[in-house]
Amino acid sequence: MLLVRFRPILLLTARLSILISLTLSSQVNANMFDWLKKYDVHLSPAINGTITYNGQPVTQLKVYRELTYHREFLDHTLTDGEGNFSFAAKSIRSRRPGSAFDTAKRQVLYVDHNNQRYLLWYYSTLNAGAAATLTGKLQQLNCELTQPEKTYELPNQEFPEHPHGVTGVCSLD
Repeated sequence: MLLVRFRPILLLTARLSILISLTLSSQVNANMFDWLKKYDVHLSPAINGTITYNGQPVTQLKVYRELTYHREFLDHTLTDGEGNFSFAAKSIRSRRPGSAFDTAKRQVLYVDHNNQRYLLWYYSTLNAGAAATLTGKLQQLNCELTQPEKTYELPNQEFPEHPHGVTGVCSLD
């Protein structure tokens, strides 16, 4: 009879001791709370480019940059008197890379000119870090709006088995 009354107390004590030992274990503790950790997600390097139409610079043209990583970031800039434009690098802090529900990262540059939309740059990846090859290409974009969109397969320095696919009217050769 005495053993039956103390059984719930023994079970509770055993459960508490297991919970305490798991909580104090550094490996389990680190893994248990990884979903709370924030990571740096590199959305876009700095971008510099020039836009021309039939070889002539397009001035005062609004260039849009759309960056997507579980939500959308949209900004724009204007081309100068020589058709040049630039954007600052963009990174965010996010818990998503540590999550089972991580999503793709997308970079899009486009302009609207003469009632037509031109895709300058389109790139999508599952990698949250910077890509050296793309960073270099985005430093010197030459975008001729009369050129057809082209898809490029660029080397991936970080993961050579997965080349980068980029589409747009900008020359990446």
